[in-house]
Amino acid sequence: MRKIGNWISTLLVLLFICPVWAANITVTSTVDRNQMGIGDSFGLTVTVQGDEDFEVDAPQLPHVAGLELINTSLGGRQSSSSMSIINGRAQFQKQVVQTYHFLMSPQKEGSFLIPAIEVLVNGKVYHTNSIKIDVAEEYRNGQATGSAGAEPRFPPGYGGSGVAEDIPTNPFGQDVEDLFDQLLRQQQRMFGGGGGGGAQRGNPSGQIPSRQLNVDTNEVFFVYLDVDKTEVYEGEQITANWYIYTRANIEALDRVKFPDLKGFWKEIIEEVPSLQFSEEIVNGVRYRKALLASHALFPINASGVSVIDEFRVKAKVRLPTQFGWGQPTDINRASRRVQIKVLPLPTEGRTQSFSGAVGQYRVSLRTEGVSFPAHQPFSIKVRYEGIGNAKLIDLPTINWPAGLEVYDTKSDAKFFREGNSYKEFEVLVIPRREGEMKIPSLEFTYFDPQKKQYVSEATSELNLMITKGVAGAGIPSSGTLQSNTDGSEYKAQAILELPKAQAFSSSLARPLVYALATLTGLVVMLIEFFRRLRGLGKAPDWTEKVSQKLKLIDQYASTNDHRRLGSESVNLIYMLVGYLTGQEKTDREFHLLIDDISVQDQKLYLSRVTQLFDYFQLVGFSPEEILKDTLNRTPVAEQVKALKILAKEIVAKSSKEDR
Repeated sequence: MRKIGNWISTLLVLLFICPVWAANITVTSTVDRNQMGIGDSFGLTVTVQGDEDFEVDAPQLPHVAGLELINTSLGGRQSSSSMSIINGRAQFQKQVVQTYHFLMSPQKEGSFLIPAIEVLVNGKVYHTNSIKIDVAEEYRNGQATGSAGAEPRFPPGYGGSGVAEDIPTNPFGQDVEDLFDQLLRQQQRMFGGGGGGGAQRGNPSGQIPSRQLNVDTNEVFFVYLDVDKTEVYEGEQITANWYIYTRANIEALDRVKFPDLKGFWKEIIEEVPSLQFSEEIVNGVRYRKALLASHALFPINASGVSVIDEFRVKAKVRLPTQFGWGQPTDINRASRRVQIKVLPLPTEGRTQSFSGAVGQYRVSLRTEGVSFPAHQPFSIKVRYEGIGNAKLIDLPTINWPAGLEVYDTKSDAKFFREGNSYKEFEVLVIPRREGEMKIPSLEFTYFDPQKKQYVSEATSELNLMITKGVAGAGIPSSGTLQSNTDGSEYKAQAILELPKAQAFSSSLARPLVYALATLTGLVVMLIEFFRRLRGLGKAPDWTEKVSQKLKLIDQYASTNDHRRLGSESVNLIYMLVGYLTGQEKTDREFHLLIDDISVQDQKLYLSRVTQLFDYFQLVGFSPEEILKDTLNRTPVAEQVKALKILAKEIVAKSSKEDR
């Protein structure tokens, strides 16, 4: 019985540890204001949030020229638990929040970008969002801040007038209040009582913002889509924010349907893990408002009108009565569809160097140095950055000088939540002759929607000096074995004999053997248990779904329906990556999802997966000009063939694991 008890205890410990490994971690950075003058100070807060306890190292701020770090402080850790009863079942939720505070001050005017901050949580590196700071004399001492009427705020522990930090303590970010105070405030809200309280949460001045919307304020709960513009050029950015407004108490919320956004290239600015409410008066009626999602949308063709379809949610709410809150009620709501008028890009002023970029950009051409030895590889970097979607920019044809061999080209691109982005190409080249070598200037043309005209920029020439090198000392071919540095031949090393262990007595050896055999059996049972548990999440016809996707891709390829071909190919790649990560049903961004691929599978598939994803994303969602250029550069038939090979390998891997 004692042995059985030990086995059960071991199993229970392992089962309780497993959820900790799978803790859902989010890391964010925020500032109390992003507009100020020289000498003003602002607070930067890094927040680590998870649904289980976690280990975290204090983040180190990257150096930003022009911003001075004055002080740092640990905000402390807060943990809370909540319980909700749905359909007679109790659901428990836990939330752990760790904050770090930094006090900073700008030393010169201009715009500054605080880049993503690395945070090590449970041994894994996470990155926060980047933040843009504007410094000008007109913003000095809070004369103009990011939100009207807001005053400078200080992180806890720095003094000043300060505003208490909002730390969510349940999945909907509501503060925990005394029951009596909560009921009193509910009565005040229902019957219009002001109560003479202090400033509203998230609004230091106490003034509740007010606006007029085309909505029915008889509804106690609705979803609203807010866009910054309804008429744009093809490829111009639209910022779309979906908000939830409620006068009821929300107990549970389910995002039933995300918008399809057909006809748009989408970049996620923010999809909030928990609702953070603030108050707003709509058409004279007070509501509580929270952001659901924020996306940057880029129309991909000038079809006249593109439609942002509905965001549908389902909520369990309690409606207000004169005695408090009523019984829970399920309510389904959807945002209204919004039509966007898409204007075609003008033909007047368009040059040969225009490839579809819309926004405001700059281009640079650089190397790490100006002198390189012959027959040795070095990198030439071409970087595009600015406001807009730089991911759509492709490397133009470059007239390389004679004697310069292009070995490889790779690219890196990122879109930031502030609307700026970059794309950088790194071209690995090998000079095959000595002497002076000129890299020609690159011309780049983009359409500026604000000026409503095409703008051309050009880089400077690169004047390089190639010195004497060793022929044949370039990049070795794959599979070549390197000799020892001293030129000596490899000699087999003698195998060391380990001393023989002294024999155990039979009376001691037998229990030890039994214990090891029992432990081995338990480990095998646990491995089989978790393998089958993972298998429960995978539909039995997963391989059939892959086959169906491939048939659709062949069908669209035969009819030259490139848009649908690209869309289905992207969906198939998501399915394949979902299998590799064990997350076959997920709405995570692709660059976050591939981080969960195992090291072994990354070596086998990662480079092909990312290359195919980038290609078919351009085919499915890029503007017409970029689509034509992409198809001319790389025939779609070759990429479809490569995708089939990749799918076949991963399907074979899944069949082998199932056996």
